[in-house]
Amino acid sequence: MSKTAESVGLKRTSWIPEYWNDTQIEIWKGIDEHWDMLITKKVEEFIKYIHPEMIGYGHESPVPVDYGWLNKWVGFWTKTTNIAIAELRPTQIKLHGDIAIVQYLIFTVEVNAEGGKRVIRRYTMTWKKTNIPGLPSWRVIGSHNNLMDETLKH
Repeated sequence: MSKTAESVGLKRTSWIPEYWNDTQIEIWKGIDEHWDMLITKKVEEFIKYIHPEMIGYGHESPVPVDYGWLNKWVGFWTKTTNIAIAELRPTQIKLHGDIAIVQYLIFTVEVNAEGGKRVIRRYTMTWKKTNIPGLPSWRVIGSHNNLMDETLKH
């Protein structure tokens, strides 16, 4: 029997590929939970998904992003922005032992002091299996995202 987004308990995802194996589903479930923590403003829980040596680039920063920057920025962002609705859409997960390369889109409707807007982000993330008690089993070690053109038109 194939697993569905609903049957594995995903909160921010309405569809997953039917052919995914248990490890891919486990990784995606972590991504779904990771975004749910951000959207529900649980910054301390969100940060647990970030490896202390994480590096990356985000659309909102002209400089490389790391754990410290992300911790600071996410705290500010969650105080000034509300997510009315969000949909995560996976495109692929490639497994390389305890490393996963994940590509996906997230569509949100965001509300802040400037009003509301639709935002579409495209992500390529690297997740590493860590098996540290009290922390998620898969954590982000690398991330790169950008805004899709449609977001910029509005």
